[in-house]
This record gives sequence, C-alpha cells and structure tokens, in this order.
Amino acid sequence: MNRTNRRVNSGSVKNQNKRYYVDGSAVPKLEPVKKKPKRRKQTSRVSSRAKRNRAKATQMSKGYVLFLGLICLVTLFVCVNYLQSKSQLTNQTMELATLESQLSKLKADNDAYYNSTLASVDMEQIKNDAINRLGLHYAAESQIVYYDTSGSSYVRQYQDVPESK
Repeated sequence: MNRTNRRVNSGSVKNQNKRYYVDGSAVPKLEPVKKKPKRRKQTSRVSSRAKRNRAKATQMSKGYVLFLGLICLVTLFVCVNYLQSKSQLTNQTMELATLESQLSKLKADNDAYYNSTLASVDMEQIKNDAINRLGLHYAAESQIVYYDTSGSSYVRQYQDVPESK
C-alpha cells in the first residue's frame, strides 16, 4: 500500500517547530544552518572611565566587608547558642526520664511493701483481742458526733468534743 501525503519526522525534535510533508518516499535535503560571524572584541574603544567603573563595581568596600564579617559572627553566635540550648534540652529530657523511672520504681516498691504488710496482719485476730482481751466494743450511735468538712479536708481533735443534744 502506497500512501501519499505521508507525515515524516512527526516526533518532537529540539528547535524544530515545522512539520514536513513528503509526497512519496523521497526525503528532502535540508539546508545547513548558517553560523553567525563572530564579533571582534573592541577593547581599544572602551574609555578609561568605563574601565575604572568596571573595576570599581567588582571591588567591595571596607564597610561592606566589615558588615559581612559582623553578620557572619552574629550568625555563628546564634548557631552556637542554638546547639548549646538543644544539648541542654536533650540532657534535661534524659534526666527527667531517669527521674520518672526512679519514681515509678519507688511507687512499685512502696505498693509491694504495703501489700506485704497488709497480708502479714490478721484483722480477725486483732478484732478478737480487742473485744475479748481488752474489753473494747463498738461505739453506739449516740456516741458518734458528725462534723461537716469542706471538700476533701479532715478534722483533727485536739480537745474533748463538747456534748451536744
């Protein structure tokens, strides 16, 4: 099958925005790209005043160098302080974790000692000794005096409670 008006070179090629259509199988010859002639440097035409301006533009003044040095020192100072603060924060965090670990260990030990103390005491034996041997008995309802306290506070008795009712 022979096709006419076949499209050739339809892919993307750099610097080529035109598409060529070839009638048949012959490929057209492209003209070579002409190079632009190089320009000569005209150094003799540049005035001495322009040369001085160019040299002056490439140099830095003492004030600018001093300013840049000062900015570098300030930046260095800020960075060192930041690293010291970061190190101090890390050390304090590690110390806090150590203290929290010690606190939880002490709480666990305290709970263990409390439970072992409660387990070693026989409350029924103490109750029997108090009633039978010491002659103690439960308080009657008329002997109990109630006081209102605010919130979670408590009452300490430093003197005898006055009789009421």
